[in-house]
Amino acid sequence: MCSVSGVLILDNNKKDEIERKFIQILKNAEDRGRDSFGIIIINKDGSTRSIKSIGKPSENEEKLHDLFDENTSIAIANNRAEPTTEYVNKKEEKDIQPFEGERYIVTHNGIIANDIEIEKKYGIKRLTKVDSSVIPNFLDKRWDGKAENLPRVLEEVKGSFAFIIGDKKNPNRIILAQNFKPIYMMYEYSLKAIFFTSLDTYFDVKPFDTANVRKINPYSVVEITKDLQYNEYPLLSKNNRKALVIASGGLDSTVVATKLIRDGYDVTLLHFNYHHKAEEKEREAIRKISEYLNVPLMEVNTDLFKIIGGTTLLKNGGEIVKDRKGEEGAEFAHEWVPARNAIFFTVALAIAESKGFDAIASGINLEEAGAYPDNEMEFVRMFSQLSPYATGPNKKVEVLMPIGNLVKHEIVKLGIEIGAPLHLTWSCYEGGEKHCGKCGPCYMRKTAFKINGLKDPVEYEDTS
Repeated sequence: MCSVSGVLILDNNKKDEIERKFIQILKNAEDRGRDSFGIIIINKDGSTRSIKSIGKPSENEEKLHDLFDENTSIAIANNRAEPTTEYVNKKEEKDIQPFEGERYIVTHNGIIANDIEIEKKYGIKRLTKVDSSVIPNFLDKRWDGKAENLPRVLEEVKGSFAFIIGDKKNPNRIILAQNFKPIYMMYEYSLKAIFFTSLDTYFDVKPFDTANVRKINPYSVVEITKDLQYNEYPLLSKNNRKALVIASGGLDSTVVATKLIRDGYDVTLLHFNYHHKAEEKEREAIRKISEYLNVPLMEVNTDLFKIIGGTTLLKNGGEIVKDRKGEEGAEFAHEWVPARNAIFFTVALAIAESKGFDAIASGINLEEAGAYPDNEMEFVRMFSQLSPYATGPNKKVEVLMPIGNLVKHEIVKLGIEIGAPLHLTWSCYEGGEKHCGKCGPCYMRKTAFKINGLKDPVEYEDTS
């Protein structure tokens, strides 16, 4: 395993400061690579020179002087932690990344599982058994240098990877390619240089520093040029649009499922029976909704939340808050279920990967985000960032929030417009014959229909 690093120099006037920053990034990255390090520099005319050494950068300070000059355009580097499967007892310079081909220079973090097959297929002669060494010559033979064509070329590579690629024929750009292995980018305005590495902490950016840091999207190829062009291409092409919708049988998830169907998704509903008070009514509702929308339904029965406890939503869990005719219950998380959405999302993600779904979705919305942290748009955004690292290679699953920016009366309005079966939904925390009319969800539901000037199609015990 390794840390990959690089820099694209836009202006050489501050080359000494750029060099110091680059060396500090390499030192910071030693926690991902202690066995060896290497740097290959590409000049403006495409010529190259390299510095490679056993051990850590901090142990080889004498080699890290006068790296850059007025002709330096790009530097690409690697801190290597040697995997057990590729251990080299007596390492030589030829075993140290980055590796250089006729045209391309590559630093790699990850594992190439089919390096021997690639070597044989393309008649590549490599000087070391290190798997990464096959990539530059493979690219020389297969890639025309156009960034938009690289995803198709990389379909032949099996394993995990974050590549930083330099092109000797075009030293005015740098190419990044990754599946789930991370790459971060920092544009340092004051230095007029763009730095790259495997973790954002290696940049050591302080508040008010003149720097912009962003994460490169997983499963993407990115081309960055000296004139600040940023071109991104997806590494995976999805032909199908299959969505697994976490569905309670309530308003929000029913509108989401209906909207995705209208948007052209092949929808399946995923419902959790977790021994909550409204379990029977929700199960009845979701089965009717599934039949009405003519979509498959998967049900998960679990005792997990009985073990977790700590919520009045469970059977025998205590009384539901119904003060102030439900308003207080709508505005504060009295009925909080510990980590419920995190658990639901994780199970949905695992099923989606296993069953070939392209996306998972839920009824998370802006209204309930006021009371429930795991209904906040930020929860979905962060889970979406997590998902590529929780699924297998090339198994990317999107995380959608179709109504994440809507409040309850807007959700009702949308549901009516798209023909969602709101008359079949169950929103109440209780499990009686009718909605109780006093709990938080009942209060929000009744108010949302009233704002739209509509009669709620469900019946309530309390009609006040």
